Amino acid sequence: MDYQELFPVPVEWLEEADVSMASTVAGWADAEVMAGRLEHHEDYDTLLFPAMRKLFCDIGLQSALYPDELGGGGLDNPTAALTLAAVLEQVGRADTGIAFLLANWYALTSVIAIGPDRNKTLLKGSAEAVCGPNVMLASLVLPAYGTDAEGEGFYGLPYQATAKKDGDSWVLSATEARPQCAGSNATFFAVAASVDGMPALFLVPAQAASVKAGEPFKKAGLAASVNAEVSLENVKLPAAHLLLAGEERFRGVLAWYYEMCSAVCSGALLASYEILKEWGDTRVIKGKGQVFKENPLVASLMGEIGAKTGLARLLTYNVARMISQPGTYGPAGGGPVFATATAVFRHVARTAMEAMDSTMELMGSAGYATEWNLERYWRDVKTLETYVVPETVAQTDMARHYFGLKKL
Repeated sequence: MDYQELFPVPVEWLEEADVSMASTVAGWADAEVMAGRLEHHEDYDTLLFPAMRKLFCDIGLQSALYPDELGGGGLDNPTAALTLAAVLEQVGRADTGIAFLLANWYALTSVIAIGPDRNKTLLKGSAEAVCGPNVMLASLVLPAYGTDAEGEGFYGLPYQATAKKDGDSWVLSATEARPQCAGSNATFFAVAASVDGMPALFLVPAQAASVKAGEPFKKAGLAASVNAEVSLENVKLPAAHLLLAGEERFRGVLAWYYEMCSAVCSGALLASYEILKEWGDTRVIKGKGQVFKENPLVASLMGEIGAKTGLARLLTYNVARMISQPGTYGPAGGGPVFATATAVFRHVARTAMEAMDSTMELMGSAGYATEWNLERYWRDVKTLETYVVPETVAQTDMARHYFGLKKL
C-alpha cells in the first residue's frame, strides 16, 4: 500500500536508499510476520524470532548504523534519524514489539556509531558480532520511578544503578533494575548512572558473570520483548564502556529514542488503519444493504481516525528531520529538540490510543478478537505510552524548556 498517497510526509527529506530500505522492510512485514499472524499469533519461537533473525541479520538492520568499512550499513551520521523513522514505521506495522526492540538497539548503537563522538574502540571491538549472523538485542536501563537508589537522580528521577571509578575502570552496581525491554535475553544493556553529578551511560555486556537476570515478567503486550529485572553485582567495565557523560548528550540519546518510539507507534497506527479499512469495505449494515463505511456516523469516526494517523506520521517525520540536521536545529540533546521529541512521542502515543479506541468502538466485539489483531496493537502501544517516559516526567521535561523551570 502506498501510504504517501493517503498520509503524505515530506518525502524530499528521504534519500532513494531510505525509500528502498523501507520498501524492503515493508515486504518483510507482509511475508514474514503478517502472513503468519493468524496461524501463529504471538508465538516467539515459531513466528517472532525467525522473523527477527531475517530482519536483523539477513536484511541487515542490526548493523545499519555501523560504517561500511566494518561491514555495516553506513548510516553513521545524524541523517540516519530519517532513515530509521521510515524503517521503524514499517517494522511497527508488522509487530510493535520487534520495532521497540530495534528502537532500543538503535538508541545504544547511535551513541557508539554516529559521529562526531563515535566510540572507535567499541566500534572495532563489536563490529564482527554486530555485522554477523546472530541476533543481538540491547536494552536501556534508564532512571525510573519506584527505585530505592540513593543519591542524585536525573531531573528528580532516581537512577537504577550506581557507578564508581576504579583506576582506569568503572564498577557498576544495581539491584533489580527494570530495563526498557529484553531484560531476560539482551546482549547489551545501556545503563544510566551518575558520574560527578552528571548523567552518564555505560555499555554492560549481558554475559558478564556478575549480571543476573530475574524471571521474565508476565505482561500484556510486546511479546517480542522477553523482559525481566536485572541486577549488577560490582560489574567491572573498561574505560571505553563509558559511552557518554553530560546532560546534553544523555538527553540526545533520549531524543533519538523518543523519535524512534514515535515511529513505532505510527507504524501500529498504519496497521490499525489497514484493519479498519478491510472491515469497513467488507461489512454491510443489516437490513439496509448499506456498506458499513458509508453510514454518516461511521464516516465521522473514520475521518477522525484517518486524520490522527496522518498527523502522527507528519509529526514523527518532522522531529526526525530536526534530529537529522543538528547544524540547523541544534544538537538532539539541546533544549528545543529534546523538548520537541518528548512532546511528539507523548502526542503520537496518545493519538494512537485514541484512534485505536475509536477503531475498537466501530468494530464492536471483533475489535477485541485476536484474529483481527487490533487488540494486540492496542496492548502494545498502551505499554509504550505508559512505559517509555512516564507522563508526569515528560510534562515536567517539556515545562522545563517551555517555561524555564529552575527547581524541578
